[in-house]
Amino acid sequence: MPDLGGFGTATAENLGATVLRFVLAGFWICHWWFKIGYRGMPATKAFFAQHRLPAWLAWFVVYFEMLVAVGLILGCRVPFLCVASSPILFASVWIYRKNGFYFAGGGVEFPLLWACAQIVQAFLGPGAFRISIPGWLP
Repeated sequence: MPDLGGFGTATAENLGATVLRFVLAGFWICHWWFKIGYRGMPATKAFFAQHRLPAWLAWFVVYFEMLVAVGLILGCRVPFLCVASSPILFASVWIYRKNGFYFAGGGVEFPLLWACAQIVQAFLGPGAFRISIPGWLP
């Protein structure tokens, strides 16, 4: 792929990985806001309880989703974050499987696509425009 001029060493592949990274971060932020701001934590904890999950797990997931979003925006540890957050997405596929495939009916179409995009991002890496972690920091 050719170099894209004004972006220095940012090739089209790197920019594509970066765009996907920012889109995924946006999804995590929207999903986090839905749980915290739109529905509120009482409703989120009730949803977890409805699916026989402990209430503390709702808090863990909310904090973890924000950590993933920030990490994706900064481009830090992107492959690790994408793989580590995949269980949340595959759990949502499992929860909504009874609604069928299509997202319009509450199905698994969107969570499955999101999970696949996370896996693709893990293989692509962070792309361009990322914050490098200092070498002295383990």
